[in-house]
Order: sequence, then structure tokens, then C-alpha cells
Amino acid sequence: MLFNEPWYLSLSLFERSLACINLAAFLSSLAQWRGQIGSTGILPAYSFVRYWKERKMTFFQRPTLCLIISDSDNFLLALHWIGIICSIMAFFAIIPPGICFMGCWLCYSSLVTVSTTFMGLQMHSNLLETNMLYVLCSPFLAAEPEVFIFIQWSLLFRIMLGGAVGKYTGGDRSWKDGTAMLWHYWTQPLPNPLSPIFYRMSASVHKMETYFTYISEGIGALLCYTPQITRWISFVFFLFILMGINMTGNYAHLAPLTITEMILLLNDNVWRSLIPFDFIISFLEYTSIPPYSIAWPFKLLPWIFIGLPYFFISLIPLWSTFRFENPFSWPIFTHYSNHPLKLSQYIYNNKYFQRYFLIPWNYLMDWSEYGHDLLSPIRLCGRYVKFAHMTKRRWEIIIEGSDNGLNWYEYDFKYKPSNINKRLPIVPFCHMPNLDWRLWFLPNDAARGAPPPHWFDVFLERILEHNQAVLGLLGQLPEPFRNKPPKYLRAWLYDYRFTHKCEQDSKQLVENTAREHFGKTWYRNRVGLYAETNKKDE
Repeated sequence: MLFNEPWYLSLSLFERSLACINLAAFLSSLAQWRGQIGSTGILPAYSFVRYWKERKMTFFQRPTLCLIISDSDNFLLALHWIGIICSIMAFFAIIPPGICFMGCWLCYSSLVTVSTTFMGLQMHSNLLETNMLYVLCSPFLAAEPEVFIFIQWSLLFRIMLGGAVGKYTGGDRSWKDGTAMLWHYWTQPLPNPLSPIFYRMSASVHKMETYFTYISEGIGALLCYTPQITRWISFVFFLFILMGINMTGNYAHLAPLTITEMILLLNDNVWRSLIPFDFIISFLEYTSIPPYSIAWPFKLLPWIFIGLPYFFISLIPLWSTFRFENPFSWPIFTHYSNHPLKLSQYIYNNKYFQRYFLIPWNYLMDWSEYGHDLLSPIRLCGRYVKFAHMTKRRWEIIIEGSDNGLNWYEYDFKYKPSNINKRLPIVPFCHMPNLDWRLWFLPNDAARGAPPPHWFDVFLERILEHNQAVLGLLGQLPEPFRNKPPKYLRAWLYDYRFTHKCEQDSKQLVENTAREHFGKTWYRNRVGLYAETNKKDE
């Protein structure tokens, strides 16, 4: 066994946790899909599906059952309920979990594929990859669990090390001078009530947080492949940073999913000592897969066809994160000594190293790159780099409606910052408000001169039509427009800041800010008009 450790209890805990994450993801999508991809939503699924059919695209190119079966609203609703049922059956192990997670992957992939504008983020792809990895390894889990354990370590290694390296090589100076966390808490997509508290901590504390991120992600990733006596350090490092992310912001299933993947860093012996209640252990043992043995030559098959190919193919997105640079040339290393750089250059230029290692390695990477291109449509071996670029401003889109073009009333959002008198929200556990998240990206594009995308214009049109499915994605409607639509709509860009630390903002910004804004969660200043439209004459 891998490091001669028991894994069956850990695998059972992993399966139960992954089933819960899938259930939460389907319930989150169920609450909002009609306004997003329904037939009267912002971006109807049928328009994409019919476009792909005209171009004779296959399921492997666009992995959605809508391309094969139907693109109707009833079928989209059925995908949600089938995914929910599969998640529940996987939790209780009513049928083999591999079949259940295959159903979850098919349904969730079908939804994500037709909704990439709203569900095309890293956390959606990560859930799909985790489900597919389990499905691929499920026939061998009872006899050879080490293959899946190794694959999950490889996934964590790529996520965490890629995150640390991506932050350092991404070109954002704040990650190199230690000021990244000065910006994070008020520029993140959906702050929560703890965000202002952490925001007003001292600069020295923020610098420690920034460097701890490097340590936890970098060193923790390198310890993933070590024995349990040191591997638990990876678990603790990852847990600290993920709890910090989840406690100070609203990130849906980002942290719970990664914590689920971390379960397999600890073996059965550790979990037996950590789980306080015997009935939980009994339930995990009852739902675990009974082990069986196979002849040792057959144990090599999953390693040859799944484990090792996945490991090398998954190096491709990680390799690109390094941007083909020698890590020892980074200032973080050369600041202390040039000897590691000189040694690595000497080894690299050695003719025996090039002949017996570098040339075979390049052949292997060429093959791996081909495999990566082949698997990328089904979202395997993705590139996960979180927060590589810190946003240095917070512009928000505020929508106003009017009946006469003189009196304007502001539309509220459920979770996105809008009304400065509203308290910061706590998003329900694992719920992903896709529209609110997507609206966070648009002002960043607008700051670079990009016009509003087509879907935003459609979004405004749906409001003018008083489309109930789309209005359900918003918060409380303005009083005049609860029973009828406005005649005019406009969207403004506002610069938002936390009222805490306002004395540290530029003097000009503070002087131009209305005094009544101070003392609230946010204060804001209007930047400019983003878009406008009016109701067409009938």
C-alpha cells in the first residue's frame, strides 16, 4: 500500500463529502437557472445548443446532454433533479458511488457547458474534475485505492503549488512586496461581515498574511507526497488558508470542495482519532467499499492507464504557471544566494543530463501536452490559480429605472454591493450567486475600455420586460416597479470603498465624498455611465 497506510475510512468520508458538495451545487443552480439559461432567461440554452448543432459539434467537444437529448426547460429542470437524486444516493451508497458520481458529472457538465458565462469559473471546473477522477478510478478503488489517493494528491499539488507560483509570476507587484492582502478584503467579489474587520488590521498583519499564503500553498504542496508523519502539515497549512478565505468572503463551494479533496491527505488512523462520535465512524464503515484483492500484475493497470498519465498531463497547466522560468532566478531566491541558480544552470547545460534526461523529458511533455489538449474539453487537468492579480479598485454597476426620465430608483442586488445602507451579506453555504459574481468582472473590463457585453444588454431588456425569472435574480425591487416595469433603464459605474480606513484613501477621493456616506459599510462616488436603454414603443 502507499506508504503502507489504510485508506478505506478516508475514502468513505471523501465520498460522503463529495456527495454533499454536489448536492449543494445542484441546489444552488436550481434556484437561479431559469433567469440565466431558461428559454426566457438572459442567455437561453437553446440558442447555444442549436448553434452547435448547425456546426455539427459532438458531445466530446461540448459535453452536454442538451446536445443529444433536448434543450427544453423541462429537460434542464430534469438535469437538476437527476443530479440531486444521484448526490443523495451517493451519500447513502444506495448504489455504487461511481455510478452516482457519473450521473452527477453528466448533469453538472451539461449545465456548465450551456452556461459558461455564468458557470465558467474555476470552482465549477474543479468540481467536474473531482467527479470525473473518482469515476475513472471507481472500478479499482476496492482493490487498488492508492491510485485514486495518488491522483488526489496530484490534484492538490497542482492547485496549491500553481496558486503560489501563479501569484509570484503573475506580474502583480503586490504579491512581491507583501501588500496583496491590503487590497483583497474590499475588492474581492462578495465581501461578508468579517471583511471590514480584517481590512482595518495593520499593514504588518496583512504582510504576514501575504507571506503565509506562499508558505502554506508552496511548502504544503511539496509535502503532499510525503509519509503521514509530515503530510499532516500540508493538511493544516491548507486548512488555515481555506478557512481564512471562506470566513472573510463568500466563495460558494471553493473552500469546502478543496477541503474535501484534502481528506485523503490523512489516512484511516488519523481520522479515527479526529472523529469524535462512534456513530459517524460506524456510518462511514457501513458505506465504505468492501476491499477485495487482485493479482499483482493487474494492480499495475490503473497506474499505467490512469495514475501516471494523469500525473504527467496535469503537469502541463502547472508548467505554464512557471512561464518557462528557472525558479532559482527569482529574486526571492537570489536575494539570499546565487549558488542554487548556478548549480541548476550547470546541471541543465551538462551534456549527459540533456541526453539522458532532458530529451526524454521533452518527448514526455510533448505527449502530455497532446493529452492535455485532448482532455481539456471535459475539464480535466485544468489550470487553477486563485487571486493571482489583486484588483486595486472596486467599481460596481448600479442599475436605475425611471418612468419619466426625471425620477430614478435604484435596483438592489441580493449579494453584490449596491445599497450602501445595506449590511454585508452572508451567502448561504455553498450557494453560488452566478449573476452577482459575473457582474464583479464587468467593471474591471470597463476600466480597460471594453463596452458592455451583449448579455448585459439582454439583461437590461429582460428587466424592461418585467421578466419574473430574471427579476428573481435581483434583490428587493424599487417600490414603483414591483408590479410594472420601468420605461427607462441606465447603469452607472460607482467607485466603492469601505468606510474603514477612509483616511488612508487619496485626499481628493475623501473630499469628493458626501459626508453622509461616512459611518456606513461603504462610501461611493459615481464614475460614469456604463449603459442605458429604454422600453420599445409597442
